Order: sequence, then C-alpha cells, then structure tokens
Amino acid sequence: MAAPRNHIKVFVASTIYNFQPELNKIYELLDGFGYDVHNSHKGTFLIDSSESNLQNCIESVNECDVFVGFIRPDYGSGVLERGGKSITHLEFETAVARKIPRFLMADYRVTFTRSLIRKATLDIPSLGVHFNVESSNINFNDNKIMDIRCVQLYEEMIKDKIPPLKRKGNWVQEYVNLDDIRLHLDSQFKYPERIKSLMDKISKL
Repeated sequence: MAAPRNHIKVFVASTIYNFQPELNKIYELLDGFGYDVHNSHKGTFLIDSSESNLQNCIESVNECDVFVGFIRPDYGSGVLERGGKSITHLEFETAVARKIPRFLMADYRVTFTRSLIRKATLDIPSLGVHFNVESSNINFNDNKIMDIRCVQLYEEMIKDKIPPLKRKGNWVQEYVNLDDIRLHLDSQFKYPERIKSLMDKISKL
C-alpha cells in the first residue's frame, strides 16, 4: 500500500545508459513513500518547450526540495560544448549551490578507479620524470568502461580539496548493486518527517 502524498519534491539525477531498470525501481521506491519524484528518464518533471534540455533540467532541480544523485562510470551524452560539463554534472552543482538536502551515491567502480589513480605514479627514468597521477592530469573521456570525469565529479562531491576537518555535506554512499541502493534510500526516505526536519534545518541556515 502506497504512503499518502507528502508533497516533497525529490529530484533524481543520474546518467541513464545501462541504468534504466535501476532508475525505474528507484522511482517506484520513492513514489511509494509518497514523494513527488522528478526524473528525466521517467519524464516526471514539467517541460517548457521554449527552453533547452539543460534549462529544463536545471529548473527542475531549482524547483525541488531534495536531491538524490548517482555518480556512475558513464559521464553521459549531455555535454553541450567541447570540454564542458554534462547536464547531470550541472544538476549536481546546482543542488550544491542551492544547499538543499542531498543524498549522493557512487558506483563502486568509480571509487575503485579513484583509489587506483591515487596510488599511481608515472616514471620515465630516461628523462628523469617522476610524478603522481591524479584525476586532473590524465584523460580517458568517453570511455565505455570508465570516464575520468566521473571520478572528478566524485572528488568534487566529497570535497576532496578541503581539509577533512572542514568538510561538510560531503557524504557519498558507495553502492555495488540495486540492493545497496534500496537499503540506503529506504533508510533515508522511509520517514518523510525526517526529511522535512532536514529541509527546515537547512532553510534556517
């Protein structure tokens, strides 16, 4: 039995490639708890035909009360200019700028790749070259296995450049499969009054 509608608007941000079944289940879970779920894959937010896809997505983030974001190996096709950020990436940044409650999750392949990079070095003895590899100085964009821009988005969301003791709002939950996603979202969203209290707390900051 579905819960009563609580009129809390939740934006779900994610790339869609190879993630459609999971997005369908995520929608069903949050909708079943009574939330109004905004997601481009499901077509559940208002579309203004006079605006671009990017603007429609950003306007929906601006309209929502809560943000749920998934950082996956695929960066997405919605990159509007060469060297620019994807629509999904800009949705994340819009939510951060608005300071609304955020619940972020990262595919374990993203966190694994970051861990691998952080321990890597490049050595060229003949040239006397030795330096540490970072996500900012390597490039494997548009790779079907892993796009480095996904690692960069993850680092941005965990506030990697800020000293640990000064970080706030940097929780990103790792997941391996749909069961992990369900467990985390169920724990956070089962009781709408807790979400409302978070919304009230942040609105007073």
